[in-house]
Amino acid sequence: MRHILAVVVGLIALPLFAQSSLIEQGRAAMARNDADAAATILEKAVAQNPKSAEAHYLLGSAYGSQAQKASIFGQASLASKTKEQFEAAVSLDPNHLEARTGLVQFYTMAPGFMGGSYDKAFAQVDEIRKRDPLMAHRTAAFIYNHQKKTEEAKKEYFAEVKEFLTKDAAEGLKKAAEGG
Repeated sequence: MRHILAVVVGLIALPLFAQSSLIEQGRAAMARNDADAAATILEKAVAQNPKSAEAHYLLGSAYGSQAQKASIFGQASLASKTKEQFEAAVSLDPNHLEARTGLVQFYTMAPGFMGGSYDKAFAQVDEIRKRDPLMAHRTAAFIYNHQKKTEEAKKEYFAEVKEFLTKDAAEGLKKAAEGG
């Protein structure tokens, strides 16, 4: 009976292990700047587990890397795929801040006819702010830098530092009050 149970558990765990392995293989390919291999691997990861926000995010990142090296015609298709994967990741996990940041970058850098929009980028910043105010300042500064609004970008960077220092000081005071 134990043998049968072990086989059943193994059969259930195998797809989970394979999924993890594919995601890690995709990460490794991205780390060595092999976006083509990463995309191939991560497409398999998404096919095996379409509800994995991380797999969608990483696949979108791989497509984005491919787009940077593609011809003008290939860029349009890859940019669309990038956006779709980031949107899928956010849809599956609204707290996936890297995917939201990817959308900010896409909406900021893509031309309007390809789906770019500063309004959409700032809408993502608003969602990020609900979850991580420091990252929201950074992403807003990215948009302002792209718009060549250096004063607004500076304000965001200073606000990030101020918030970080305030948060850090508050944590220090809390530890001191607790005697630690």
